[in-house]
Amino acid sequence: MKELFSIWGNTRQIVIIALTAAIYAGMLIPFKAIQIVPGLTELRPANVIPVLFGILFGPAAAWGSAIGNLIADFFGTLSPASAFGFVGNFFFSYTACKLWHIMVKDAVIMDFRQTGIFILISIVASLICAIIVGFGVQLLGLAPFMVLFMIVFINNSLMSSILGVILMKVLYNRIKRTGLLYRHPHGGVD
Repeated sequence: MKELFSIWGNTRQIVIIALTAAIYAGMLIPFKAIQIVPGLTELRPANVIPVLFGILFGPAAAWGSAIGNLIADFFGTLSPASAFGFVGNFFFSYTACKLWHIMVKDAVIMDFRQTGIFILISIVASLICAIIVGFGVQLLGLAPFMVLFMIVFINNSLMSSILGVILMKVLYNRIKRTGLLYRHPHGGVD
């Protein structure tokens, strides 16, 4: 839990938060016009960002994903449900980060095993995000839980699984060379 707040005192981590937020918001905003549930959710290929960046950049990406989602909501879906979108996207990214660093102890090569782990993590992280968002939206009386839960879960898991595997293969070594790759404090990949 300490790692979630200590990063706010590190300039490098704050830059990663800002970059993640900007990239995620920038990728979400163009799709605000293609709403699946008007005022609540839209088609979101950008949902690869929280999982992928969570694995690559750690907790800073979780904060950036939450902030980026909130920024994007100002362009068409801002409502009280945006608070649940903030929390849901935070845990979408943070869950991916934690699970990856628990399950993958060696270098990222995205072989068959690691691809399977990546897809499993995308599904679990999507499930957690969908539960948070679906619960919040139902609590606010804006839509039934199952409707939004299914939309968010399917969209998140498909986009993060399909695009994430491809992008991980392309980005991992480049990010590692820059020295920005997240190093879990208790071991795991570096």
